[in-house]
Amino acid sequence: MGAWAGTASPAAGYVGRLETPLAHTILLAGGGTGGHVYPALAMGDALRARGHRVVYFGEAARLEGRVAPQRGYEFRSVEAAAFPRAGMVAKLKFGVALVLASLRTRAMVKAEGATVVLGVGGYVMAPTVLGGWLCGVPSVIHEANVTPGLANRLCARVAKLVLLTFGETAAKIPGKAERVLVGCPVNPKVLVGDRAAAAARYGLDPARPTLLVVGGSLGAATINEVARAAALAWAPDSGAPQILHITGPRYHAEVHAAYVAALGAIPASLSVRDYEDRMGDAYAMADLALCRAGSSTLSELCVLGKPSVLIPSPNVTDNHQEGNARGLERVGAALVFVEKGLVVDEVVRQMRALLADEVARAKMGEAARGLGQPGTAERVADLIEARFPT
Repeated sequence: MGAWAGTASPAAGYVGRLETPLAHTILLAGGGTGGHVYPALAMGDALRARGHRVVYFGEAARLEGRVAPQRGYEFRSVEAAAFPRAGMVAKLKFGVALVLASLRTRAMVKAEGATVVLGVGGYVMAPTVLGGWLCGVPSVIHEANVTPGLANRLCARVAKLVLLTFGETAAKIPGKAERVLVGCPVNPKVLVGDRAAAAARYGLDPARPTLLVVGGSLGAATINEVARAAALAWAPDSGAPQILHITGPRYHAEVHAAYVAALGAIPASLSVRDYEDRMGDAYAMADLALCRAGSSTLSELCVLGKPSVLIPSPNVTDNHQEGNARGLERVGAALVFVEKGLVVDEVVRQMRALLADEVARAKMGEAARGLGQPGTAERVADLIEARFPT
């Protein structure tokens, strides 16, 4: 099915790291969600570790505007408009706005002395990639999902290199740029966690099976609904699994209040967080994950060998999260439930059964680990150094 199913080699078209490359100035472009931002930063970290200067071009008011500066990146704010889904007049206005934004960003690209633009998806990446193209700066595009997003489909037409997470995506990308299968970059920090220390931080018992619930960087209402149902069903049972519930900032007050109203107080078997910037701790506690199916999250689960229950978001381009999730389902690494017509009690029942069955979880975890691709960020750095020597 693609990278995770092993139908193509991650080394296809791969050229090893140059021994003494000169430093690039690389612009990371894109963002909006964790699925774009965190893989971008994983690649950026690998490039910075080799002595390259990396500057993040994104929207100051969105996730990248907060996280990238916290991670020590120079940040430049780019103005961009989202592509309208319907209406010819709106699309024409968008086209004009994109041209003007690209012209403005061209001056910013030149001012930075950029040598490569690395686009990671999200509409905000388009002005930077196109602005770079206008002044002769080559671009590399990374696509994290089975179905490429609109910005990547547009920018791939001018890119020199397209990096893929799934082999089957190659046929869906326009243009003549070289395609290389590399996987989705994972932040090494999420791969290191101590269960005992994490349990102490969350106030949970390290010896009890634990369900990790996370709806992505922004949260997800349906994921929260299923988690609440599980908590209410399991709380009276002292032998039931624990739950570590990361609600997302926008939902935290509502979810916390619902728990208190239903249970009287937050029980010891439940830890409720609004946001987690130390996901290594969360994964260290997780015996099973309930989450969406963004490529970044799935890549982390696979590298860690974590079994999962996936409810793909239906609010994404071309339903690409379900395509991502089915890849894990086919090899036995995950259970997949679609949101339309979801029977919450059935999801809760199957999660309880899995958390009681260590053997089944171990088999799912091994299937997930077989799809994992550690070292993607380093492979991306290798390719940039090899394809664009300074």
